[in-house]
Amino acid sequence: MQDSLDQLLNRVAHRGSWFGGGSAAALTAALAAALLEKLVVAPKVAHALRRSRRACLKLIQQDAEAFASVIEAMRSKNRRRFVRALNAATAVQQAVLGHSRAIQRAGRVAQRSMNRKFQSDLRCAMALASASGASARVLIRTNRAWLRQRTIH
Repeated sequence: MQDSLDQLLNRVAHRGSWFGGGSAAALTAALAAALLEKLVVAPKVAHALRRSRRACLKLIQQDAEAFASVIEAMRSKNRRRFVRALNAATAVQQAVLGHSRAIQRAGRVAQRSMNRKFQSDLRCAMALASASGASARVLIRTNRAWLRQRTIH
């Protein structure tokens, strides 16, 4: 496990890598879901968190691939291809944002039934989900601004 996590972090750290902010946002959401998953009592909520965690792990790779497609389309100077690629990259971050919001909702529900003295992991999960959502929103706004530009730079 450490090797695969270290490999992912090395990919993110590598200059020129397609793994960037979007992949980091997805990883952060997956971490938030995993942390909260062990705390919730309701089986349906735990199952939903497990689905979010797994989906976000897939979104890490999908984001890198989507960003690579954006760069390839930009280099080709084909506006239609660029718009399609950027819309696909934006959709990945919209999915991350959706999972982040669902994780935060689950955390708020769990928070009501937990003793405040034992909420440290829950608060960490909420902070991670919030950070993931904030990152996804930044990327969505950036992509939408890029779409409004008439030319490809």
